[in-house]
Amino acid sequence: MTRFHISFAAQSVLSLVLLAAPAVAPATDYQHLPAKVKAAFREVAATPAKSTVQVYCDHYRSALGVVVDKSGYIVTKASELDGAIECQVTGGKKQEAKIVGRDELLDLALLKIDAQDLPEIAWSDDTPPVGSWLVSPGTEGNPVAVGILSVGPRRIRHPPGALGVKLDSDEPGAKIEQVFRRSAAEKAGLRAGDLILKINGKEIPSFEVLSKTIQEYHAGDKVDLVYRRGSEEKAVTITLGVYAQTFSEGNDRAEFQNSLGGDLSERRAGFVSAIQHDSMLRPVDCGGPLVDLDGKAVGLNIARAGRVESFALPAAVVREAVKKLMETHLTAASTAVER
Repeated sequence: MTRFHISFAAQSVLSLVLLAAPAVAPATDYQHLPAKVKAAFREVAATPAKSTVQVYCDHYRSALGVVVDKSGYIVTKASELDGAIECQVTGGKKQEAKIVGRDELLDLALLKIDAQDLPEIAWSDDTPPVGSWLVSPGTEGNPVAVGILSVGPRRIRHPPGALGVKLDSDEPGAKIEQVFRRSAAEKAGLRAGDLILKINGKEIPSFEVLSKTIQEYHAGDKVDLVYRRGSEEKAVTITLGVYAQTFSEGNDRAEFQNSLGGDLSERRAGFVSAIQHDSMLRPVDCGGPLVDLDGKAVGLNIARAGRVESFALPAAVVREAVKKLMETHLTAASTAVER
């Protein structure tokens, strides 16, 4: 079946669904859509699924990726990578992958595997209008999510970061008096009585220095913290929380409401441009393509940000970033060979 016929069939079926909207489950929940709609989406996802890659870290599923060059180059979500990386293309075996480039601003990583003639993703040249159906292909036939474009390209700013502690003003140094519930500090195992010594190698002798240091970072940033508990010195890596949620009286309720339907991505802000869709996307499914009903990638899923908020980097942004990363890597590789 051609892409035109797939698109036409999908549009026809989905039009019927929209007319009967009160009688069906929310469009974002793929598992509860009518059988005919599921079939239409499977048709749409079939071709881009061949260019979708499962990314593993230390043998666990970590993210999805997209084949951007047939010679083994794959782009994925950088902040989900931790440990030994392997990639598995559709129908293939796991292969060792190496990070050959990063774009910290976009949270992208360029991976390289030993492969040839991989099916490259087909990018769309246009951003679809608000209200368009979008599909997130997986590697096993069914889409991992479907949804509707709710907001066009815009900047997603970083919210201020927060550690989530109150210091003891009667004690010298940065001694913790209270750890806020569900805060970054609590999740990292910090306790009242712990004395904070360093953050990313910087000495923390007082509340003022701690406050100024944390202000240099954003929610979702990871910091290495050294502290003393009793006579023992310990170290931990902490992912900073959102300031407004950490210190709000209703922080438990706000976080609960925002995460209904699944976990949220740790890095879910600070993107120069992103489109927003309402797919119920899991963090481990970020890094994969987001396609229109023609099966062309309009973007790369980069974060699950809320109950009805998933973000994708627009295709043009991803393509430009990948081009620069590949040029940098190939230039460095060529220079190394010449030496």
